[in-house]
Amino acid sequence: MGMKSFINHGLKTGKRHNLDNVLSQQCKQDEIVYRVRLTAIVDVIRFFLKQGLAFHGHDDSISSNSRGNFLELVKWYCERNDEVNKAFNSKSHGNYQLTSPKIQKEIVNACATEERKIIVNEIKDKFFSILIDESRDCSIKEQMAVVLRYVDDVGEVIEQFVGVVHVTDTCASSLKSAIDTFWKK
Repeated sequence: MGMKSFINHGLKTGKRHNLDNVLSQQCKQDEIVYRVRLTAIVDVIRFFLKQGLAFHGHDDSISSNSRGNFLELVKWYCERNDEVNKAFNSKSHGNYQLTSPKIQKEIVNACATEERKIIVNEIKDKFFSILIDESRDCSIKEQMAVVLRYVDDVGEVIEQFVGVVHVTDTCASSLKSAIDTFWKK
């Protein structure tokens, strides 16, 4: 039987329909595993952000005894939650593990964007101030820290750190440009 007639025979006997169902079920299962993994990673990242903790150690490699705070907390989370453990131990390709520093940074940036939206919504049309402090980091790059100060609905003064921005220089026009770009994100 040739390939064309084999395919036609499979379509006539309902095997193709059965294959579609199997593939659909596998895709749904993969999506569930991915969501469990993503939720766990976001939980860990939120913990680090709330506590102001460093994500990485000096050696995040698999052979390291101390792989950095982030990977160690993910491991700890897996040991205490069977569903998360199954999700992380299921077959998945590199990026689907969601543990690479690049993906962590993207999730942190997404959290920061959402946090800024919440703060802007809370401020609405009230008065606020932006506090800027610039300095060089350890790699001799100029950066500025951005803090918002405003009064909430119950009259409490809130100071909220909203980010660090790398700048080319620290003249007033460069800092203003960096602030404008920062708030457009």
